[in-house]
Amino acid sequence: MSGLDQPLLIANSNYHVGQQTSVRVAEEQGYFREEGLAAHVYECRGLLPGLVEREGLALIMKEHGVDVATAVDVGSILYQRAQGADLYVVGGWRYPPNLKFFAAKHLTDLRQLRGARIGVREPGDLGQLFISNGLRKVGVDPRTEIEWVYDPVFSYGNDPTHLDMLRTGKVDAMTSQPPYTDVLQAEGFPLLLDPLVVYPGGRPDKVVVATGRTIEQRADDLAAFLRANIRAFWFMRDVANFPSLQDLETRLRAQSHSDEERRVRIITGPHKVEGWTVPITGGVSHEALAGVVDELVTAGELERPLAVEDVLRDGPVNEAYRVVSSRPELRSALAIAQAAVAKYGF
Repeated sequence: MSGLDQPLLIANSNYHVGQQTSVRVAEEQGYFREEGLAAHVYECRGLLPGLVEREGLALIMKEHGVDVATAVDVGSILYQRAQGADLYVVGGWRYPPNLKFFAAKHLTDLRQLRGARIGVREPGDLGQLFISNGLRKVGVDPRTEIEWVYDPVFSYGNDPTHLDMLRTGKVDAMTSQPPYTDVLQAEGFPLLLDPLVVYPGGRPDKVVVATGRTIEQRADDLAAFLRANIRAFWFMRDVANFPSLQDLETRLRAQSHSDEERRVRIITGPHKVEGWTVPITGGVSHEALAGVVDELVTAGELERPLAVEDVLRDGPVNEAYRVVSSRPELRSALAIAQAAVAKYGF
């Protein structure tokens, strides 16, 4: 943890540009200043590769003096808590992507995917995690019984050429996102998994993590960050902000040193804005988190069950949401975000 005389150090665990959005919105829209976060430092380029986050999260946060880590895979923090790390979930960050999982026309059941080629963006991405959880539930081992095909064409479901990967048999199954999910359904490709069906209300795939010392000794700074971030989530789901968000993404991608991140795009249409999979309360459902624990124990990725209360410290984020949602001047922004939730189911 940084010193009490130093600015709050916020670090993005994940390298994807899209995971920077709410922090950059809070900076550019003045939300951090308005909420009383006097100073902060933001490390945006990713603390460590996703494949080693599970083992290395606590150590890298200690070595860098990170107070708050964003975009942390929920499985990583659960593993760290099981090992006794002084880290806690203090907020939600992302639900599963707004995707659906389709297969070739002769494959109508997940059990038929044993030995299949499945297309996703990269190892450990949210799409792969979602598919893997579904496969395990029907007895298919995603590590040994699936051939994963990694290609940026599957990023965010925005590149229409990913449709031909399934049509031509280059993959046997893949994820897709609106508007192309409607195309695949119209063409008769079987829908095998839908996160809105599997996880009604949203599974906490990525979360905000803070050290125990930050929660105890920098409570005011943490609360200010959470209030500003909730407001940024509302901004991100307002279609009126489509031009601003598209401009922000363009600038952030131009600044990236990742070849792939400079090429891909999230915000290709207004539907990508109001359908952004961010929790408008900033929080995490206790029931959903308990379900994730059960999934990981069943999959052998957690050696023992964990009580939600041993992982989640949500008093600050619940209070942050109560404060910002009660302000008359923010009621319009909240109403727009709530309408997006009603429309998309998350």
